[in-house]
Formats: sequence, structure tokens, C-alpha cells
Amino acid sequence: MALKYTIEEAVTAWRRASQIVFYNAGRLSIQDDVVDVTVTASQRNLAKEESVRFQTHFIVQKSNLNLLSQTPSSDISTEKLVAFGSKSNVTAIIRETPDPKSYEKKNKQILEIWKDNYLWNSVDLQHLDKHGKVYTDGTFGCLGFSPDEKHLVYLAEKKEPKKQSFLQFGVAASAEGTKLGIEYDFVEDWGEQLVGKSQPVICIYKVDWEPFQSEDAVRILEASNEWSPGQLVWCSNQHLAGVAWYHQPRRLGIIYCSNRPSQIFKVDVSSGKYDWFGLKSNTAASPRHHAESNTLAYLTSLAYGPHHKEQKIAIISPDGTVKQVQTDYSESYKGMYNQSFPERCWSSDGKLVFYTTPCKSSVQSYALVLDTCKVHKLSLPDGCTGSVVLDVFQDFILVCGVSLTRPDQLFIGHFNPAKINEEPIQWKRLSGNNVLPSAHSLATDVLSFKPEDQMEYEATLVFPQNASEKTPLIVIPHGGPHAVSTDQFKSEVYFFSQLGYAVLFVNYRGSTGFGEQSLYSLLGKVGAQDVQEVHHATVQMVEKHSKVLDKELVFLFGGSHGGFLVTHLSGQYPDFYRAVSTRNPVIDMASMFPITDIADWTIVESGLGDGSELENLLEPQSFSKMWEFSPIRYAKKVKAPTLLLVGKVDRRVPPTQSMEYYRALQLSGIKTRMILYEDCHSLSQIPFDTDALINTALWFKESLQ
Repeated sequence: MALKYTIEEAVTAWRRASQIVFYNAGRLSIQDDVVDVTVTASQRNLAKEESVRFQTHFIVQKSNLNLLSQTPSSDISTEKLVAFGSKSNVTAIIRETPDPKSYEKKNKQILEIWKDNYLWNSVDLQHLDKHGKVYTDGTFGCLGFSPDEKHLVYLAEKKEPKKQSFLQFGVAASAEGTKLGIEYDFVEDWGEQLVGKSQPVICIYKVDWEPFQSEDAVRILEASNEWSPGQLVWCSNQHLAGVAWYHQPRRLGIIYCSNRPSQIFKVDVSSGKYDWFGLKSNTAASPRHHAESNTLAYLTSLAYGPHHKEQKIAIISPDGTVKQVQTDYSESYKGMYNQSFPERCWSSDGKLVFYTTPCKSSVQSYALVLDTCKVHKLSLPDGCTGSVVLDVFQDFILVCGVSLTRPDQLFIGHFNPAKINEEPIQWKRLSGNNVLPSAHSLATDVLSFKPEDQMEYEATLVFPQNASEKTPLIVIPHGGPHAVSTDQFKSEVYFFSQLGYAVLFVNYRGSTGFGEQSLYSLLGKVGAQDVQEVHHATVQMVEKHSKVLDKELVFLFGGSHGGFLVTHLSGQYPDFYRAVSTRNPVIDMASMFPITDIADWTIVESGLGDGSELENLLEPQSFSKMWEFSPIRYAKKVKAPTLLLVGKVDRRVPPTQSMEYYRALQLSGIKTRMILYEDCHSLSQIPFDTDALINTALWFKESLQ
């Protein structure tokens, strides 16, 4: 029994997998009889050891959507935020570039304004001394022109007071407003991947500002210290809409968490007057304004509870009335489980809203008809099992077609808003016919399971099309646990398949995209229900494909809650799984509770409450219950060699979790190895991602020796 690949073959397979291109964003513009399709894509650049973003233009005939030409791609990795004018050919870019004068390797944040294809103005925003670092993340960050293109809005950290140590006091001069003895004070921030982001402020930049003017270039809209603004959009030249996330009971980690208490606000940029929409007991996200009807759509749900659950679509009418859209469910639509709309999601008449959401184990796109509250699933492009809406403009729509067996493809279509359910969109492909080499082509199989309570869950097998007997299997349960493995192409699957592996994804009950009853069924049952369903799906899939899959060569690979599951599986079924590799796994919920940026997660998943009253959980019985749900409980039963891949600056699942498990396995005499990376929870930096995946493949091979 052996796995027959070398280190050289593993490295070559990863290099090939790193060539895969993923489409992230797109924008449609129309000039006369052509449509200019601007597409942003990402790809791993192994030589630069970073992920690069690049842009390509596709020029399309407006009448028949035939592709006329395509420009060479250009690297736009330094562009962090981009805004487009609605009236003229003007673009704003916030660009981050290394500061050659900085010994600390800090980046400069440059605002560039381009007009009529030349650089009209640029300014180093830090030199204005009005605020701290600009927010360019995908949670808070935003950049947008006012409708008249006279102002830009963005977010930045509130300007800190000057700090002086006691050692300098009385020796060095103190500037006005200097605070003494606070330089080491702890400042609460928004957690994982948002370190140092604590109190954003709304910044209004005057587009035609020039040096030596008496008027400031940037005006700061003061906000309360009780909440943080973000995701701003212009509703008129005088009004902005945005999301306010509340700081109480404290700032809890917000990335990947759509359950934080929040509201929609509108603010008059002249007077600073705020109007509020929705309830403080709810959440709010992704406001999208339709200018002609002056209507605002956004996503909302009950605050607290599971970190991600169904998002209801709410509409704010011009008179300020808030209406939550009630939709029906079906086999082809289980609710909205995405955390945002496309940046432009409206039909031209303002009667349709387009969006993408997982439905079971697939990602699908839909149109919501506001007049009837009916949801219509969009037709699928040829060769795709799912799609993602990238942009909607003047009743043209751009989507990314997806499949587990072939890389992303780009499609454009045109729709009639009045006949969205009667006339399926006819798609035209823009990108090349992205097909894997025949020697590395993939196939899939999906199994559906319905326990007695009739709540469905699914497992998806991806395997080499030319798979032979005794194919090893890697089981990869997703994290969350309220997340989902969809049918989007995955580089790591392509990597493992080239080495001869099949890969199994299991969307156990509790996954998103299967309805709320299924999602909530997991609370208080983690470590049992999810573990049993992953194992059951694995056994059933191995039996179904017994002519190909080798039941003696089943491996485990998972991160975060997926790491929680694979370490549970190796402890609860010690004779079934051959080896484990896990990224930043949750090992001990009790010891994680005081340290993690999502303390409420341990409460909710343990069935101890909705996470809104953290102070009431500091009782011995609560910690005891958390421990009982945790993989550490089964550490003494583990037999499988275990590889731990750990981010040293992980704020979500602290590295102490892996260290605790590493020591426990050592005491039991289990072969184990721990690798520490200078990275956060995702381990997504290219050198670390590369190292982790190749070491995983080598670890599985070595486990049989």
C-alpha cells in the first residue's frame, strides 16, 4: 500500500493548479453600439509570492453580444478601491504602494482621479492629516462619487491624538492635544483580518480641491463612539446611506459574521443629521440604491445566534417605509444566504433585484420581482452547474459560470424585465472555453441523504475522470459550521486530483443553503450530528464507488470548524481514517471562549444561548459543557498521524488551540507535527498556502510508510 508521487510531482501539480484564474468582479459600460466589459480576475503569482489581480476588457456588439475584441490583461494589484462617475469619464482609485522612506515597510495610500484617460489629480491621503489609514477591506471599505461627481466618500480610521510617554514628559515639547501615558493602552478592534480597525469615520473629499485653497480637501462627518459606519452609498448629492455596526456588548469579530447588531442610516452630508431604518435587534448589510426610483435595498436578519443564517431582503421606499420582502421557498430556492448583493444589482426600471446565493451544494443566481415578491432562478450558461452575478447595467447582465470540473467562465446576457420568467436569458461566452487538460479532467457525483426528520444534506465527490482502482480519498468538511461547499472550482481539488486523490465535500445539516430548520438543527449538537453525518456520507460514498475508492486510504483535511470536525472524526472513528491535516482547528471550545474574537460562537454552537449576554456565561458548568462538545475530549483515542497548520496571528481560532492538541497527542505517543506561519486564520498568503498544501500531500504519503 503506497501513494506513488514524488516531491517534484507534488510541486509541479501545485504550480499547475496555481495557473487557474478566478473572476472576482466585472463592470459593464455602453457606448453607442458596443458594450465594454471590464473584468477583474485573480491568480497566484508564485514568483512574486502573492496573489495578483489583473484587468481585461472585452468589447461586445450591443445588438447580438458577439465578441469583437479583447485587450491584453494589465496588473491592478495596487488598486485597492475604485469608483466610477455616473455622468462623465471619471474614475477614482485608492492605490497602495510601498513607501520608500518608511523603515517599517509601510504603504502609502494615494488617491488618484483620472479624467478622460489621463491622471487629473493625485494626493497622498496621509499628508492631509485628517484621519488614520483608509479602510480598503471588503467589510467596511467603500469609495464612491456623488451623483454630480463633485465629492468622493470613503472610510478611514479616526485620527488618534498625539501620544507622549512619561519619559518624554517635561523633556520634549508637548503638542496641543497630546495625551500622556496612553501609548500602551489596549484598543478594541473588529478582530480577525481587521486588526487595528476600531473607529472608522466618514470622509468626504472635494474632487476639485487643489493645494493652497482655504477650504479643506477632506471633511470628516462626526459619528457616535457607540457604532462604526461602513458600506456607504450615495442616495443624492446631499445624502449618504450606510450600515452602522454597534459596539455593545463589545466589538466582536465581524468578518464572516453576518449576525452583528446593525442598522441602516441615512445622513445629510451638510447638516450631519442621521435618520435610522430597521431595528437595533436586527442586522443590516449591503445597501444598494436605485437612483431613478430613490429606493434602497439591503439585507437583514435577527441579530446574534448563528454567525450566518438566511438574509431577508428589505426595501426602503422614498417615504422612508421599510418593507421586508417575503418570498416562497422551493427545491430550487432555499433563501438568501449570501452576505452581499452585486455592487449594481437593479434592473433599469427598479422592479428587479439580481443576486447570487447557495442553494444546497450549488451556487445559483436569481431575480427578485419586487411587485410580486416572486423569485426566479436564472438560466444556466452552457457547461456550467452554477453562476455568480458580477454586474447588471441597462438590462445587460454579466455572470461568472462555475463548475467543480472546469475553471471559471465569463458570460454576458440581455433580459427583458417584464418577461424575466418567460424568456430565459441567452448567454454568450466571453472567456475562452476553459477546460482542464484531458489527462487531468475531473468528474463529480452527488449523494443526497434524508434522515427521519426529512432535513436533507448532501455530499459531493470530485475525482479524476481516469481514476483507477485503489484511489485514495480526502474528506474535506467545510468550516463555519454555517457555511457551505459549493460547485465553484477549487485549486486545492485540482492539486490533489493530479496526485491521484479523489476529494469529498459534505454539507452536513447546519450548512447554509438548505433552509433555516436544517441550519438551526445543529445548535447544541456540534461534535455529534455534524461528525456523524460527515462519517456516514464518507462510508456511503466509498461503498457506492467501491470499484474506484480505497476504503483503506481515507484521509482528513479541514480548517477552522472543518478542523474541529476532522479532529473529532479521527478521535471518534480512530480505525477508519489514515491521517489528518488540519488548518487552525477548533480543539477546545472552553479554552477558546476567553481569547477568540468570536466568543459568542462558542456559546451559540454549544446551545447555551444566542451569544448576546457574554457576561452570564462565565460559570463552571458552561465551560464544562463546551469541553464536552470539543475534539480534545477524544484526544486519547486518536491513532492517525496528525499535521497541524497554524497561523501565529490568528484572532479567530487562537494558535493555543493547536498547541493544546499537539501536546495532548504527544502525550499519547501519536505521530504529530505542527507548522507555525506568520499569518492569520485563512493562511491565504501564497508562501504559506503553498507550504501547507504540499506538506499535507507529503504527510498523507508518509503516513503509510
